[in-house]
Amino acid sequence: MASERLRWILEYAAVRATSAALACLPHRGRLAVGRMLGRLFYAVDGRHRSIALENLMAAYPGSGEAWCTQTARGAFEHLGRLLVEILGQGPDVSKTLDQCKIEGWHWLRKVQCEGKGYFLLSGHFGNWERVAHLQAALSYPLWMVARPLDNPYLERFFARRRESTGNRVVHKRNAVREVARGLKAGKGIAFVIDQNFGEPGGVFVPFFGRLAATTPALGRLAVRFHAPVLPVFAYPEPAGRYRIVYGPPLDMPRTGDAEADAKALTALATAAIEEAVRACPSAWFWMHRRWRSRPEGEAGT
Repeated sequence: MASERLRWILEYAAVRATSAALACLPHRGRLAVGRMLGRLFYAVDGRHRSIALENLMAAYPGSGEAWCTQTARGAFEHLGRLLVEILGQGPDVSKTLDQCKIEGWHWLRKVQCEGKGYFLLSGHFGNWERVAHLQAALSYPLWMVARPLDNPYLERFFARRRESTGNRVVHKRNAVREVARGLKAGKGIAFVIDQNFGEPGGVFVPFFGRLAATTPALGRLAVRFHAPVLPVFAYPEPAGRYRIVYGPPLDMPRTGDAEADAKALTALATAAIEEAVRACPSAWFWMHRRWRSRPEGEAGT
């Protein structure tokens, strides 16, 4: 336990030092550091590089090894950029706003004005953290559902950044109860559902032509509370800019079968994430084993 605590402290110290050093650099300098970190990760992390390449070749059959390699490298570079951007988050968003173009804001205002809770749907695509960070700064705070980090020092460090403009972090282990309470109170709940759900009770829905184990929580809660699900994605653009696009609420299935409706809504949400990823493949988290869990009788990938 002592060795683990020492490791946590050293990791925390390294992140704090990196954050302080980045704060001294201009915007372009921070972006360059992010790209460099991403390239370093790609070069030394053979395991996750292989996972990314395997995922890309399966998702884009016939695309060619060269394209998959280029896209995987771009995904690692984007991950480095993302880390640098998250480390720089704080209560002052004036410069960040200048680097973003926001589209579809009226959809957010519409669901907010209805006076009931809603889900803000995104994925590990672009800078999903920036969306929530800016939305709260613009007077629409969220409850953000997230898995706590293993390192408690880093968890507190990043939670302070996530909450610096008014958001609230809700840990996944308490998520269902807390989200239900938030929806009843008319809160916006930020949810990402594009990682493998390896626990019992997951639903399998199509993602890039393969069934992917997905959390049932969003679909079931949205159907139960008649809560709209509003998709939003931050598309990366040159020079460190983002185009943040809010879409209309997903069509809510209403067959009268709550479980079937929840699964159908989960499939619609997953399809919305796939559409965003196809528009900019290098901005998604390909190094995650999204299709690891398989339906009964089917081998894992």
